[in-house]
Amino acid sequence: MTTDSADLLPQAWRDAELPDLPALGGEVGGVVEVVDEFARTIYGRTPDGGRLGEVVLQSRDEGVFGGTGDRLRHRAVIACPLGDLELDTLLHLPADARPAPVIVALNFAGNDQTIDDWPYAKVMDAGYAVLTVDYQQIEPDDPDARGVRALFPTGEPWGAVAAWAWGLSRCLDIAADIPGLTTDGAIALGHSRLGKAALWAGVQDERFAVTVPNDSGCCGASLFRHPGGEDIAAITTKFPHWFVPSFSTYAGSQPPMDQHQLLASIAPRRVYVASAEDDAWADPIGEYLAVVAATPAFKNGDLGYHVRPGGHALLEEDWLRVLDFVRR
Repeated sequence: MTTDSADLLPQAWRDAELPDLPALGGEVGGVVEVVDEFARTIYGRTPDGGRLGEVVLQSRDEGVFGGTGDRLRHRAVIACPLGDLELDTLLHLPADARPAPVIVALNFAGNDQTIDDWPYAKVMDAGYAVLTVDYQQIEPDDPDARGVRALFPTGEPWGAVAAWAWGLSRCLDIAADIPGLTTDGAIALGHSRLGKAALWAGVQDERFAVTVPNDSGCCGASLFRHPGGEDIAAITTKFPHWFVPSFSTYAGSQPPMDQHQLLASIAPRRVYVASAEDDAWADPIGEYLAVVAATPAFKNGDLGYHVRPGGHALLEEDWLRVLDFVRR
């Protein structure tokens, strides 16, 4: 595991002990059975379907951020079994790295808000492109609404987290269609609930070379079996639409698997887990312990972790530490 040296970790991290956990590969069926259990129990099965139709360039602003790169906006159409889904993407493409590897990250507040909030100039200066879309264009964050899930025949249930994960993969399809990008070395990055989605996308889509859940908490990188922060009862009460309906039956108990197994299922591809020291609701110590428990599944240097001071946010520091990890 690549992490802050032990003497730089907060004391509570250094003192933390692993709880009793399920085996990394499950008891019988190995990694495939473990992932299948996560699909049945928590996220739902992502159905087949969703073919990229057209990708139309809407605008291109060259030389943004002092000439660091170009800003492109596209309208993409995804053909689903029961209708089309339209996505409006924002791409920042570095000037000096073509084709550029791409970071795919959904956003909370609309594409334009990321121009002020995300350190695009520094990411492009490192040679990476960033492609983003408003997550609610894929699936509304509302228990009474449906987005892409309404465009598939009724079958086994899948929650909104799984729908957003599906959207990350479709964004990678879009990236593959845009000149100047390469999907080799692609990164799935997400914060909070979108960190859960990035993690589930990384599990399912082997085109993602690196998966980065930031402050992803319960049902993300944090262990169910580490007491602290949000638990199954709280998350399924407030956000029932994120998961399969039956997941709420584990309120007050523990599912048969735990999140270190989900991290390990991505190996031999790379994973980087990011935490914040004061983000108690996301249980950052539980995130750290999941990384510790998953370490045997990875080659040296392919599993990384950091904890920074501060609270629940995706900060420039997080982006830059991710870039340090992926360039090693």
